[in-house]
Parts: sequence; structure tokens; C-alpha cells
Amino acid sequence: MSTFTRTAIVVSAIASLAGTLAAQSYSPLFAPRSTHREVWVCVDQYNRPIPYAYFTVATGYYAYTNAHYHDDPWHVFSTATPYEGYAGSSGEFGFDLATTIVAQAEAILMSCSNEFGTVYASADFGVGYNDLYYNHHDGIWHKIGGTDTGANTGHGTTDYNRYMRTDAAYGVYYATLDYLAGAPGQQKVCTNDMALWLGGKFDINALIGAPWRSPHASHDRGTAVDVAGPGSGQCPDSYEVNVAAFIDRCVARGALRTYSVNESNHAHCNWANPATYPH
Repeated sequence: MSTFTRTAIVVSAIASLAGTLAAQSYSPLFAPRSTHREVWVCVDQYNRPIPYAYFTVATGYYAYTNAHYHDDPWHVFSTATPYEGYAGSSGEFGFDLATTIVAQAEAILMSCSNEFGTVYASADFGVGYNDLYYNHHDGIWHKIGGTDTGANTGHGTTDYNRYMRTDAAYGVYYATLDYLAGAPGQQKVCTNDMALWLGGKFDINALIGAPWRSPHASHDRGTAVDVAGPGSGQCPDSYEVNVAAFIDRCVARGALRTYSVNESNHAHCNWANPATYPH
């Protein structure tokens, strides 16, 4: 027996299967909570498909990716169904890859065997969104949150949660300019909690007993931002906003009124209905 092929791509053999891996690639990138059909073939040394070979399939994750700087035995990751079976006469074995709601680097781990032996292989993939980009404008925004001004909640510096979809990024940028134009003497506002690099579950509760779940579910898709008002404890007084007034500016720039919330000490502006992305 020789190796595996997946849509004509040959992957290198590995020595063993494991749940936690050590190096990663984010390609291909699949959206959170989506299902993808995988078809693999085990080939011999002459690159001929091996009919009726026995397959096992597992999935694993790379720890500490996409700013999830913590790990525990309950770490969630994608699943493969079925996880074992026999190839048909063509040598093909198919399974469904169901991704998790946590955006991160993962891998498919496989074995293929017949009476002549067993080979192992892996193929990397990522879970997340490919339409988010880093969003900060130092001339009008002051960064707060994360380990910079807040507590260590498992995602490190606030720079790791400053990614947004284009519509939301432009929306909050122009909402800020509008607000500052009506607030003489105020130079900046304090921004926090956009989305992680690949989006997905923003599990700020990781270190306080609720891992891989999030009270910040509305930030999973890169469509929302928090802007500090009085009482945040992290924003300089001169940069605090009138929360209701800032939400009005967001709505005028395309945010949805229903999902843009006055949280007392900050404005939560959202350019999408959270029900439109997975939780």
C-alpha cells in the first residue's frame, strides 16, 4: 500500500493519529457549522485505486489558533461521519465533514488498510470566514479590551479581536466621524470586541468556567462592535460616548436598530441579524 489521494492531491503519510496537532494550515477554509462531502481514495505504489480498502477517519485541532489562547479537555472541533467503512469497487470512500462553531485550524486524520498493510495520512483545513479584515483607525479610535486594558479572558491582546466584515467596518468608521463632528473637542472614541481573525465563537468566558461558549455571540461574524460610554472602566473620560447618540449614528450608517443595543456602559452596534449566522 502506498498513499491517499483527494481530488488528485497526494498527502504525506503520518506516523499516528492524535487529537491535538502541532503545525497548521487554514486551507481549505470552511465556514463554521457547515457540512462538506469528502471523497478519498487509497492508491497503491503504481497510483492505482485500491478497491474495498478499510478506512478510518478522525478529526483533530491545532491548539492556540485564531486567538484561542487556552485549551482544555472540552475543546470542541469538527466531526466526520461515518468515521470508518470500506471503499467501493472504485476505491472511493466518502464521509461528511461537519464543522464546529469555533473558528480554528484543524485536520482530517485517516488510515487505510487491507491484507498488505496500513498507511496513515492527514490533511489540514481551517474553520472560519474569509471576508474579515483588520479594522483600526488610530486617528479616531482608542483601543480597549483584552489584556491591554481588561482581564485575561483567553484571547490575548485586543488586537486579536479587531476584524470586521467590510459593510460593518465602513459603517462604524463613518458613524464615528459623524459622532465626532457633533461632539466638539472630542478626538476619539474607544472601540472593542469586533471579531477574531477568522470570526467564529468568541469565547470570552473561557477561563471562568464556560469554555467554548460566548456571551459575545453577536460578534461571531464580524458585523458588530462595542464603543465605550461612561462606566466602562477602560476608556479615558474624554473618549467616552453618549451611548444612545452613538447608536443613532450607527443606525444612520446601516446598522440594524433592532440588534444595536444600549448596554449602559457601551454602545453595541450590529450590521446584521445574529440569527443569520450560526451559534
